[in-house]
Amino acid sequence: MSLAADHSPADLLELALEPTGAPARVLAGDPQTAEHVLVAQPGLEIGVWEVTPGEFASAKPGSGEVMQFLSGEGIITHADGSVTRIAAGSVLVLQPGWTGTWRVAATVRKVYTIFDAVHAGDAAPTGDAVPAGDAAPAGDATPAAASADDATAAAAGIRNPAEHH
Repeated sequence: MSLAADHSPADLLELALEPTGAPARVLAGDPQTAEHVLVAQPGLEIGVWEVTPGEFASAKPGSGEVMQFLSGEGIITHADGSVTRIAAGSVLVLQPGWTGTWRVAATVRKVYTIFDAVHAGDAAPTGDAVPAGDAAPAGDATPAAASADDATAAAAGIRNPAEHH
């Protein structure tokens, strides 16, 4: 087994994805998601994710995410009211605790890395972050909207595909 895997953007755009259903907190339309997990380890997941047009809320109470968009159009409105435009090549970093709303105009495909939140006593995260605020993008409305099952799964290092993007 090789310890390396090369993927060009063209390869990732053509990669077959498995349907994962609708985001957890759909606000408008009928967005549907699909993904292909490339790496899954405790506290870390890397993969390719896609969502069809629609609007949905999202929150990242127990994890952060780095994403690079491969295709699509839309906007992500962060809780503080700032907006990120979705376009091929754009990179977005969301720190744990982030919330926002995704409005997808044309099917979006991205490469993502999801990482667990740093716990008390651990080293602080570094790097640029999108300001956290009150809104939510894909899946959740607010951290308070996460269920007890979500908290149990997060504590066990398990994630719900509909919740994490």
